[in-house]
Amino acid sequence: MSGTAEQPALEPARRRGRRRTGGRPPVLRILLSLLLLLLLAWAAAVAVAGVQAGRALQRVAAEAPRLEGQVRAKDYAGAREGAARLADDSAAADRATSQLPYRLATHLPWVGAQLKAVGGGAHAAALLTEPLPQALGVVDEVLGQGLVSADRTVNVAGVQELTPIVLDYQTRIEAARTALHDGEGPEVLSAISTRLDPVTAQLDQASGPLQTASQVLPQLPALLGADGPRTYLVAFTNPAEVRPVQGIVGAYAYLSVEGGRIALTRTGTDNDLYAARADVSLVGQEFLGLYGQDAARVQNVTMGGSAAEAGVLTSSLVTVAGLPTPDVVVFVDPVGLGQLLGSAHPPLQLGPFGDVATADLARTLMYDAYVRFGTDQDARKAFLAVTSAAAFEAVLSDGLSTAALDGAREAVDSGHLAVWSSRPQEQSALVAAGVAGVLGPPRDGVARVGLTGVVPSKLDYWVAPTFTVAPPCAGTGTTTSSMSLSLANSVPADVPAYVSNAAAPRAADRRTAVETVSLWVAPWVGLDQVTVDGRPVAAAVDSEGGWRLVRVTVSVRPGTSTTVEWRFSGAADALPRTVDGPTTATAPRVTTSSCTP
Repeated sequence: MSGTAEQPALEPARRRGRRRTGGRPPVLRILLSLLLLLLLAWAAAVAVAGVQAGRALQRVAAEAPRLEGQVRAKDYAGAREGAARLADDSAAADRATSQLPYRLATHLPWVGAQLKAVGGGAHAAALLTEPLPQALGVVDEVLGQGLVSADRTVNVAGVQELTPIVLDYQTRIEAARTALHDGEGPEVLSAISTRLDPVTAQLDQASGPLQTASQVLPQLPALLGADGPRTYLVAFTNPAEVRPVQGIVGAYAYLSVEGGRIALTRTGTDNDLYAARADVSLVGQEFLGLYGQDAARVQNVTMGGSAAEAGVLTSSLVTVAGLPTPDVVVFVDPVGLGQLLGSAHPPLQLGPFGDVATADLARTLMYDAYVRFGTDQDARKAFLAVTSAAAFEAVLSDGLSTAALDGAREAVDSGHLAVWSSRPQEQSALVAAGVAGVLGPPRDGVARVGLTGVVPSKLDYWVAPTFTVAPPCAGTGTTTSSMSLSLANSVPADVPAYVSNAAAPRAADRRTAVETVSLWVAPWVGLDQVTVDGRPVAAAVDSEGGWRLVRVTVSVRPGTSTTVEWRFSGAADALPRTVDGPTTATAPRVTTSSCTP
């Protein structure tokens, strides 16, 4: 009885228990469902972000060429509207790829590499385009009216406005390069990498010049007299009597620069400097040991391998001579003046020579003037001083035109223009800009050559240098190489007495040029042999500015050539493959021959 009474009470309990178990999903199933929803939401968010970023970047890519064309055409006002759209699209792409779901997805295998590359491109685009509209506005305001006005006044305030823009972009480019490089990898699809790799390469290429501009621009206002008047000495040099820094100083001009306004205040010739002697101790014992007290004379202040020492000595020389002490010294020769003016510049009116094309300026100043004035040296020097200053004034009148800037770069690169400042911070900026004409630290793969005419003459005008570089065949390890310099003397049969070799004991040798050939190479490059026309010779081996300096003196007879050859040994990547200099009237030619086994 008792058993049958308890049975009905147990049934409902079991049924209730079954309803609890079968009526609710397991916890695991709930979690899986939630995770699936999250993954779907995450994938959707990533997909949406990717689509948004992709479309925005496509619009950026489509707009960029048009914007570049407007900037090149100097349509800065028109470019601002496109720049604003570019900045908005880039910012949208950057926001889309900066969201948490997208960032998490960049850690996934393979897919993450693609997302990271796109995200890096979007962030780089945003960094570079965000300040672009405002920057173009400043550029339009500063350059629209011309950085140099008709009265030869540089817009110093404009330079100061441009400076923070350049400094900001220098920081942004470095951050953009990092973003792009972080997204690189072998797994990135070519459809992505082929779009981003060229941008990365361009930024890598622009990084160096922009860093240089960031060093130089802050110094420009002071160089332009923003803080008070600055005194510039323009030393007109002459490679018809070569020295490693452009030749001898034959004439000079003083410029006053204040608040960007440039004025020519005085001209003169080396007659004013003959009695003076520069203080050679100012450039150190190494220079004194190499070139001696003779470098204190006006004819020899440019004997060293660096325009920095020449600037110090020239400043000292004019000060001793009672002339104003310059803040800045500019070295330029007739070749450099022609390059600054450019081939398209109208001819210059040069007195007895009439209208002279810029291409003929060097010949007029370095040869025709000697023929025209003969033994009347005072008249010739006065002519050189006046015409050199007039040519330089023509350069200033052109302002900072594209042609003038291109010509300045050509003159600097070929060694026919160099600038020195007495202020260390400015000098560092000039060195960074590559316009200081200094040796710099020793470098692998580079040789520098200078010529010094060692007898009084103007024969160097006809001495033409040709280099043949035979690089090592091996790319690594210790090996050998060679480099030769042929000097050809094409002097005509009849030249004025003042032009000829005054030290020659025989009349037959009056047209023979005598040159000291100086070679600068890295000190870790071994020098095995020096030959002249195939015969081994003893060379003076010293050091200058950390470089190994090798000097040998040769004679170059008229209508012939003399060849100096150097044989090197050492690490393959250190041996010379390129050569700088010399700054002769005729540009040196460099050819590469078969490699040296």
